[in-house]
Amino acid sequence: MPKPNLPRGSKKTHEINGIKMSKLKHDRIRAFEAMLPQLDERERLNAPDVAARLGCSGSNVNLWLRILGRRLKNHNGRTFFKHDTTDWPKRILPIYRSNGYHAGKTAEAVGLDKSVVYRWLANNGHLKRKYAERDVSTLKHHA
Repeated sequence: MPKPNLPRGSKKTHEINGIKMSKLKHDRIRAFEAMLPQLDERERLNAPDVAARLGCSGSNVNLWLRILGRRLKNHNGRTFFKHDTTDWPKRILPIYRSNGYHAGKTAEAVGLDKSVVYRWLANNGHLKRKYAERDVSTLKHHA
């Protein structure tokens, strides 16, 4: 009895940072990595400019950077992590408690955007729900 034809896919024989890939993709990413010092550090190009230089798409460049675990130094004027949150437990939590656990009022008092304060409070487990959770079995429509 002949074996059934198995679907052919890329042979995942090479690996970068735990991501398995074909030899062709691996070689392209390694060549891109070799060009990064010139494109990123010396010329300070952003992802679309690097993509135009290499003749590929910007999403391709972003994927390769993610696989390599790197970021470009040029972010079109945007800064990442512009708020230093090391002293926020001492600085923001007392204001948050004194404002009745209201993130919007806390943000106004501190002078930050409320989404920044709300996200920090939520990520660190300090956020209090506005409404208490209800037991569904006590509702009228629940039989």
